[in-house]
Order: sequence, then C-alpha cells, then structure tokens
Amino acid sequence: MSASFHLGDDMTTSRWRTALLLASFAVFAAAPASAQGVAKRTAKRAAKDATKDAAGDAAKKAAKGAMAPDALDLNAATPEQLAKLGLDEATVKKVVDSRPFTSLEDPKLTEAIPAETLEKLKGKVTVKPAGDAKPADAVAPASPPSTAEPSTPTTPATPPPQSR
Repeated sequence: MSASFHLGDDMTTSRWRTALLLASFAVFAAAPASAQGVAKRTAKRAAKDATKDAAGDAAKKAAKGAMAPDALDLNAATPEQLAKLGLDEATVKKVVDSRPFTSLEDPKLTEAIPAETLEKLKGKVTVKPAGDAKPADAVAPASPPSTAEPSTPTTPATPPPQSR
C-alpha cells in the first residue's frame, strides 16, 4: 500500500483555493487603506504640531518683545548697568554719548548698539521719554534754603481777653 496524501475531491479544493484567494485579496487590499489612514493621521498630527509650534513661537517672541517691569532704561542707565547687560566698553561709551533716545528704534541707538545685540536685549531694555528719565545714581537735589522771613500777622485773628 502506498501512502499518498489526498486533499479531497476537486470541488473541495476549488473552494479552499477560492477562500484563500479572497482572504489574501482582503488582506492586501486593506493594507494600503490602513497605510493611507496612518499617513493621513500622521499628516494631521504634524500639521497640528506645526500650528502649535508656530503659535508658541509667536507667543514667545511677543513675550520677549514685551517690556519687562524691571527693564533697564537706556536713557538713565549707568555705565556699570550697561556693562552688566554684556555691552563692551566702547558700546557703553557710544550709548552714554548718544543719549537721549526716543525709542528702541532710534537711529542714534541703532548706531550705538549693533542690531543683533539690540535684538538680544529686547525685553531687558527700554527707552523712556527723556523728560521721564532719571539717572539711576542721581539723587534728588535738596530744596534751596528759604531766604524769606516768616510773615507775622499784624492783627491777631482773635482779640486778647480783657480783664475786669
């Protein structure tokens, strides 16, 4: 007796082949669709992240550009304060000699401080109007002594009491 492997009749084999063919078609057809779905979701996430990043960058720039409450007034800063900002000695001298400035975009200021340095200092420095600026080390002058003598009334406001 010879051992032979028999799958069954031709009808059963045909059904199995058809089922296998349909199953493989379904798998291969679904793969690109799911890959497209993954690609679409990835693209949406990337676009959303890019929008978030752009909004975040814009907010950071706005916050950096906003004047900090402790921003140093370039019209009133001492040379020592300017040096603490990281300005070299020559730039400090140019800033002090070019005062007063009208704004951070003042041409005199942009000549004294290089544009890239001034950009790095945004938010750390400000320019207040020259009339409002007081040097940080200035002391309010003492009021001059009064030369006028105090006035004495010639007539008392109330008459003195009379004795009886």
